[in-house]
Amino acid sequence: MRPLRSAAVLAAASLLLFGCSNASEGGGSEAAQGEAADIVEDEAAPEASANPQVDTGDRAVIYEAVLEVEDADADGVAEQAWDLAESFGGYVTDDERDRATGEEAAYSSAHLVLRVPSEQFTEAMDGLAALAESERYRSVTTEDVTEATVDLAAHIATKSASVERVRGLLAEAASVTAILELEAELAQREGELASLESQLEDLQDRVAMSTIDFTVITPAEAEEAEGYAGPDSFWDGVVVGFKGAVNLLVGVSVVIGVLLPFLPVAALVAAAVIVPIRLARKRRNAKAPTAGPLLPAAPPMPATPPRQ
Repeated sequence: MRPLRSAAVLAAASLLLFGCSNASEGGGSEAAQGEAADIVEDEAAPEASANPQVDTGDRAVIYEAVLEVEDADADGVAEQAWDLAESFGGYVTDDERDRATGEEAAYSSAHLVLRVPSEQFTEAMDGLAALAESERYRSVTTEDVTEATVDLAAHIATKSASVERVRGLLAEAASVTAILELEAELAQREGELASLESQLEDLQDRVAMSTIDFTVITPAEAEEAEGYAGPDSFWDGVVVGFKGAVNLLVGVSVVIGVLLPFLPVAALVAAAVIVPIRLARKRRNAKAPTAGPLLPAAPPMPATPPRQ
């Protein structure tokens, strides 16, 4: 038994020495590749490297809403919406207003995108609706992103660990080839880590701050009162009749103006049709035979007297 154990020990020592000599001859490149392969294997199972400190007790929910209201002073309601968002600790990311084209210059509509803390989402919606005279439309959507947040946090933890390992290998690399390979690998992993962190920050921002799409519209005014029975006095009748005559003249002038450019074309078409017809008629008259002299008509026969 002892000779067998001695032989086994000698064989293991020779293998260890042989491996060390190969590692010294190959440089740091193969070691770096082996470590990189280990990192890839670790990333294949991110659940094992997940951050155990991630708290999944509180749900991460995104709140988004669309609110449309009506008010005669759309500009004033929009300004009050600014103040309301700031009072809740929020802000306005977009503000678009359309001015009416009537005789009086005033905003006819206003469209705002507000970000408010999710804790004050309900209060903000009720406060915005109370600013206007009436509410036209309300829509609220929610999205639970708890699992997505936890997954991103786990991937970020795993990717951060792999980046640190590659940085350690890069600090210990001795050959130029190993340094170049590790730098390329490190740049790729840092880019992936930055992308994951950006996605997580976006989700966390949308969870912390709710989005409200707020629109204020000025109600349309009725052009004529119901039950209109015509002018109330002689002068009103004259005015209405004069306006009607003017509108008629304007309509006739518009029709004439529209048809005027087509008159030359109509004249050419008429000439192309009428002129050949007249020429053909003249030719037929010229070719017709001349008639002979007319004979005098016979005198009328005398009436016979009646018989006795």
